[in-house]
Amino acid sequence: MRNYADFSICTSDALDFTCQRFKAGISPRRRRELLDLYQYLPRFDDVTPALQSLRTAFRVFAFSNGKRSEIDVVLSNANIRDYFEDIVTVDDVRSFKPDPAVYSYARRATRAWSAPFWLVSSNPWDVIGARSAGLSSAWVQRSAEKIYDPWGVAPNVTVRSLTDLPAALEDDLPQKFTQIGA
Repeated sequence: MRNYADFSICTSDALDFTCQRFKAGISPRRRRELLDLYQYLPRFDDVTPALQSLRTAFRVFAFSNGKRSEIDVVLSNANIRDYFEDIVTVDDVRSFKPDPAVYSYARRATRAWSAPFWLVSSNPWDVIGARSAGLSSAWVQRSAEKIYDPWGVAPNVTVRSLTDLPAALEDDLPQKFTQIGA
């Protein structure tokens, strides 16, 4: 909607909404503790081996709705920051995914002008946004119970684990390179 607010405000508002929805009162101190925990998001077990494998063949960037400084802290606390070449944040565009402008910005920010550009996410709305903006995408369907949103925009690749991603991308890349003439 292009009604931008700092992502930490969105996170704070989401906590307030959740408390209201479930009629759960929390003290200001507990509220601050919960918001601070956002800096310590646990990583899935497949993340580190997948990033180790991916960065040998691909340029890897973190691409987030959060602010660069906040994402840097989250990735550092999860001990995976060094696997990323850089962090691309929508804060620079002052809009949020799935606005097509942020995906175009990601391509510019990474200087991946005409190279195949993949967004990898477990969020169907993010995959749909990337595909709608002309990017390739991989959906990480971590459980069989998770269903993909029925918007008629499918991911290029679906994997159950990030460790399956390098092989899935390599299987798909020769076709992509042939199509763009590289």
